[in-house]
Amino acid sequence: MSTSPDQFLSSLMLVRTRRARVRDLKGFRKSHQLPTEYNDHTAAFIARIAADDLSEDLEQRFADFRKQLNCRRTELLVSDPESGIATIATPWFEYRITASLADDDPSEVQWRWQLSDFRDPSKLSTPGVSQAFHGFFDTVEFLPSESVDTTEIIDQIEERKPAGVVLDYDRKATWCTLQIKGLGATLTVSDGLLSLHLHQPSSPGKLIESFLQLHQELIVRPRIQ
Repeated sequence: MSTSPDQFLSSLMLVRTRRARVRDLKGFRKSHQLPTEYNDHTAAFIARIAADDLSEDLEQRFADFRKQLNCRRTELLVSDPESGIATIATPWFEYRITASLADDDPSEVQWRWQLSDFRDPSKLSTPGVSQAFHGFFDTVEFLPSESVDTTEIIDQIEERKPAGVVLDYDRKATWCTLQIKGLGATLTVSDGLLSLHLHQPSSPGKLIESFLQLHQELIVRPRIQ
């Protein structure tokens, strides 16, 4: 699964997720009933009452991009909140924030922020981007274009025993995790997703650099003979 850094960009996302109480949303009123189950109705309700929070985030990011990335108004395409999603498209990436009802706890809202659709890899390491997202994102998600053979990765790691790597996986090898002690990170591998989570958030450029390095060292290896 050899892919150039530039090719990675179209399939990479920088991600941050957090949970909060539904009742803390700006649109939640005393007359509202707190959801007790996840269904289409309650999911749509949360998307609707999260609109003010989403708009507030958009205003802040719009100001950040103008000041720190030196963007002109015409370079920032803003999509106002709809169905719990709001976005800002810049000349170099898309910023997206999503609010959705947590399917395992209807009293909580799941927040997800992401950068994707990268068009200029050099921009990610500039001071402006680093300042705009300093200590914000903590995860890189990669959607491979080819199927990932998890069993092969497990066998490689068990054969090589790389220093500072703690391997775990399920009985059927549908997933595996690699704890990277020196980096303070966890690399999770499944058939449709590779995810690198840093225990401490980092800059966008550093996150992607760390992922590319670990992908090359731990995932892209010759087959064991």
